[in-house]
Order: sequence, then C-alpha cells, then structure tokens
Amino acid sequence: MQSLRSYLEKLETIHPDHLARVGEPVDWQYEVTANVEKVSKRNNNPALFFERIKGYSTPLVVNLFGHMDRINLALKGASHRIIDRLDFYDEWNRLINREVTPVWVDGGPVKDICCIGEDVDLATLPIVKFYEQDAGRYITSGLLVARDPDNPEAVNLSYARMQLKGRNRLGTSLHSRGNMWHYFERSKALGKPMDVAIIIGAHPALYLAAAAKITNEYAVTGSLIGEPVELVKSETVDLPIPSQAEIVLEGKILLDEEDEGPFNEYTGYLSGRSTRNIIHVSALTKRRDSIYMTIAPSNSDEHLLLSGLPKQARIYRSMKDFLPMPALRNIYWPIAGTHFVCFISLEKSRSSTPGLAKQAALLLMGLDPYVKIVAVFSEDIDISNITDSLRAIASMSDLRIGSDIEILRGVFTHRLDPSSREEGVSSKIIIDATGPEIEAAPYQSNAEALDKLRLRKVEEISFPNVDDPRLCVAKVGPDFDDPRGLLQETILNQCRLVIIVDEDVDIFNSRQVLWALATRFQPAEHIIAINGKLGIDATKPKTWKAIRATIPPEARKSLVHR
Repeated sequence: MQSLRSYLEKLETIHPDHLARVGEPVDWQYEVTANVEKVSKRNNNPALFFERIKGYSTPLVVNLFGHMDRINLALKGASHRIIDRLDFYDEWNRLINREVTPVWVDGGPVKDICCIGEDVDLATLPIVKFYEQDAGRYITSGLLVARDPDNPEAVNLSYARMQLKGRNRLGTSLHSRGNMWHYFERSKALGKPMDVAIIIGAHPALYLAAAAKITNEYAVTGSLIGEPVELVKSETVDLPIPSQAEIVLEGKILLDEEDEGPFNEYTGYLSGRSTRNIIHVSALTKRRDSIYMTIAPSNSDEHLLLSGLPKQARIYRSMKDFLPMPALRNIYWPIAGTHFVCFISLEKSRSSTPGLAKQAALLLMGLDPYVKIVAVFSEDIDISNITDSLRAIASMSDLRIGSDIEILRGVFTHRLDPSSREEGVSSKIIIDATGPEIEAAPYQSNAEALDKLRLRKVEEISFPNVDDPRLCVAKVGPDFDDPRGLLQETILNQCRLVIIVDEDVDIFNSRQVLWALATRFQPAEHIIAINGKLGIDATKPKTWKAIRATIPPEARKSLVHR
C-alpha cells in the first residue's frame, strides 16, 4: 500500500478532520488558490479534495503537506508514533540513512491508460492557474525523474515548476544549483536532449524524499514507508516510474530555450528567474480513475513545510553533533519566516554559558545558507510562538550592536531573497536573547503623542503583549522616511524593540510581521540602534522591485463552505 490513495484512506481514518472533501464545482483558475488560503487560517489547515473541477472529470487534491500531523503520517516506516517536530527529525534521520531496494513489476495502475505521441493532450489535466501575475497554468507537484549522464545507474528525482505551453509542451525552470540542472548541463554539453519522466501524484513519502536533495530517492522512500517501492518501465524513455503513481508524463528536455515565468515563489513574491527549458511530452500514462495532485505554491504552509523539513532534520542532527557541549533544547524555522528565520533554544543550565548562544547561531548559519535572522533563547521560551519569541528579544537582549546583537555582511544566501541588493548575497543578524529579563513599566496611552506619530506618517501602532511597551510594531505610510526619529518619540520611550512595517502588513498578525521581517529587512542597512533601543525597518525601500501576487476578488466570492 504505497499509493497516494492509500495514504488518503489512512488520513481519513486517523485524522478525518484533516481532509475536506468538496463536492461543489471549483474553477481551476484562482478558485483553488482562494480555497487554500481560506483553510490556511484553521489550526489544522486541512488538505482539500475537490471532487469537481470545472471542465474536468479528474478530481484534484491540494495542501497535503500543510500540517505536521499529515507529514508525520507519511512515515509508515517509523518505529513509533511521531509526537512532535523534533521527534520527526529524529525518525527522519534514522530512516533516511537506510535504503530498501525497489522492486520491478510488469505493470501497475499507472498503465491503465496510455496516450502516446499525437494522443498526448496535457489540456486533459486540471492544471491550475494560481495567481493573476503567474505566466500561466503550472504543474507544481511534478517530480522530474532523470538519469545521471555520467552514471546512468544513478536516478534522481527533483522538483521543478512546469508551465503549460501547449498540447505536448511544458516550460520549466531547473534549480540552478541542483542535481537535475547539473544532469542537464552535462547532457547539453554532449549535444543531447535529456530523457525525463514527470510523476504527478504518489505517496507523500516519495515527495519528502525528493525534497531532501539526495539521489536514489526510490530506495530511501522504501525506508520511509517500510516496504520496497514498486517500479515499472516507462513507455517512450528508459526511466523507472512508480507503478502506483496517479499520472506520469514522459519526454525530453530539449536543447532549445524559451521564456518561462514569472511564477509566485516561496518568498510570497513573483520570480522571473528561469533556466528557460522546454519539455516535449511523448507519453501520458495514468490510472483509470486518476487523482490530480498539486502543491500550493508561494509562501503557503504546504510549500514551506515540504521544502524545509528534510533539510531541517539534517541540520538539527548536525547541530546536536557539533555544538561544543550538549545544549540544544529546540530549533524552529517559523513558516512565516520563509526559510530566512530560525529560532534556537538552549538548555537552561547551559544558556548562560558565555558566547555559547552566538556559537550556536554561527553554526546554524554555516549549515543553512537560507537563514539570515537567527535568535537564540533559553528553553523556557516557547520558540514556536512568534509573539513570545519577539517579546523575549525585546526583554532579554542587550540590544546594542556588538553586545547581544551581531551583524555579518556580504554572506552567501539564497538568490530569491527580495531584500538583497546583490543576488545571492545578504547581510545577516545574530540575536542572543538568553539574558536576564529587563523590566519595563506598563504602557500608558497618550492621545497627543499618538497624533504626533501620525504627523510622521505612522498609521497605527501595536503592542503585541498587552500593556507591555517593550515590543512595538508600527505601520507606516508610503511617505515615511524617518525611522530614527520615530524611535526617539516620547511615546516610545519604554520600547526596546520597534519593528516598522508597510501598510500592507497586518500589525496584529505576528505571522505577517515576521514575514515582513524575513523578506524586506537587510540587517546591515535597515537596523537602527539608539541608547539600547533597537529599530528594525522592515519596509520596502524606494528601489523595491518585488511584486506580491494576487487573485481577483471574484475568486474569493466563490469560496466553498467546508
């Protein structure tokens, strides 16, 4: 039992509230996105199974990876019931280092229907258009399968966005530092198109293995699910595919190039970066009653959990192995931080060790180039709570640069950080919040002082911890240009940490505030330190070019009621 549908049956049995079946017809254009955004506000952020996509007979499932409980359920080979994120990391690290050799079978459900050559028509699949600014309809759950040109026995599975270009053509962008990109570059050097298969809909464990950026994913998936993966030969290319998959496309990545994108990426902004590749599809095979699986793009919980967890598990193991003493209590990459933020907590007995917090942060940054904001806390802080973590920074850190605040300049980072002036390079910040608490008197409102703030183009202020002035979030208008002057206003005298955000950010929503910090803040350029008070300017500079994608209002009006 290693199929997507066997997983869905298990999910409905164990966590029935985690899969919402929707019977009303839903449009493939924007309405899928609108419904995913709607359910993301629920605590369990359920997966959605759309039984009727307008114009199609194939149902669609999305948001499978949007909650840890559903991801935990994918590890059928786990030695026990996984309780929390750290438990997941431990089980993942145990399973990922084992392999269960896949087995070949003569056929399987994925061969129920075979369309080859002129019979291929990608328009028969309910491929989604997610956002107005996207270049078109995109396959987001397609796992590219290819052989290493230098070692054909090695097979790799990788993620790539795929834009529908025609009846049998897809545009794609290969991750320019990944295995698949290197495979294609070597194939191109030989003057040969590269054979590929594209898996759409398989057991979630296969998707997790592909997210780990390894090779031999089929054998690793066997370890994750506790049994060998059944493989079958493709029809038109020499590649192994899962016999239990829902849909598989076969074809070649051509040597020609063509524009592809833009598309809404994990930061929550459009990305026009593309390797501009073209896939010619020579075959489409599928189950007779196939399910089309898609992955919610942008900065959705599904996208960020799926892409982050396998890497995080590896880093967690290394942190435990290489810290100079056994001190790590917890580690957490908040989803709202879009891979750019990490919170660490240390054992209380060790957290006061001089310099240990910064050493832990430096180790984390060395292991994870995405991260540019690392804060370290004592174990009594719930680092999974964004507001509590920001409050701890405001109340337990010496906020002077060079004291509990360290800034690094010109560090390697991910190319999609929209706040970076130079692609692939960023400044980074380390915050030691393990110190004793610094008390402050309760906040007292002052109408005259608030009016004075409005003259500075401050539209609204929030104290996330009621009556605690140490942490303040200020929303400012587009003409605001004096963060240093704002910090010196009398009404903010008792504030220790002031976060300044744009008017498109809900300052009463800690996830949105952290998202602004993660994506709009360059520490070396946008930090203001005055007399032990720290200001973080997380507003868009005048040179800002990144665009947030949108869906039309009418798509939200057609939300399903589940």
